[in-house]
Amino acid sequence: MSEPQEQPLHAAPETVRRVRSREQLVGAAVTVGVGVVALIASVTMFDVLVELSSDYEGRRSGLRAFVAPGAVLLSAAAVIVGLVWLFAWAYRWERVETGTKLTLRASSYLNVAPQDAPALLERFRTGDPRVYLPVPVAKSGAVVLGVWVAKADAVAFVGIAVRSGRDWQTLPLVTLRDNAYVAISQLSIDHYGARAGQTVVNGFLDPFLRN
Repeated sequence: MSEPQEQPLHAAPETVRRVRSREQLVGAAVTVGVGVVALIASVTMFDVLVELSSDYEGRRSGLRAFVAPGAVLLSAAAVIVGLVWLFAWAYRWERVETGTKLTLRASSYLNVAPQDAPALLERFRTGDPRVYLPVPVAKSGAVVLGVWVAKADAVAFVGIAVRSGRDWQTLPLVTLRDNAYVAISQLSIDHYGARAGQTVVNGFLDPFLRN
C-alpha cells in the first residue's frame, strides 16, 4: 500500500528502494500478539465481564451492555490493525547507494493545476527556498508533494505526482545536497504554505545556496 507522495520514489529504483523495516515488523507483530491474547481472554471471560459490568451504577450504568462486546471488538480491531500494519505498512525507504533510511519531512496536496506542476518542481530544483517558497498547500487536489531526507548522507529528495484518472503520474525525483539540503531539511510542512513568510525565507539568505 503506497501513498500518492511515494509514487516518485517508486519511479526512481536506481536511487531509492523500499525494504521491509525490522522496527515496523516488530511493532506490528507485538500488536497482533497482544490483540490475539486479548481476544482470546475477552471471549473466554465474556460471561465474567458481563457479570462485572452488571454492578455498574450511576453514570456507568449505561455501559453495562457494552463492556464485554466492546472488549471483544477492541481486541479484534487490534489484530486487524496489526495484520494490516504487518503486510502493508511495515516498510521503509532507503538510498540504494548507502542504505541510509529516508525520513518523510513534508507531505501535502497542492493547490496547483496539473500542467503547472513541472514548473513548481523546477523551483525546488534550484535548491533555493527564496525561489520555491511559498508552496500552495491544500487538503486535497490533483497534485501531491513529498519531501524526504537522508540525514546521515545529507541528501534530500523532492517528489511531485500528478493525478491522472485513477492513477498518479510521477515527475522526475529531485535530489538536493550541500546548502540546498541544509535549507530544506530545516523546513517543516508549516513553512511551505501561507506561513512561509519573509522571516522564514530570510533565514536562508546564502549567496552560495544555488548548486
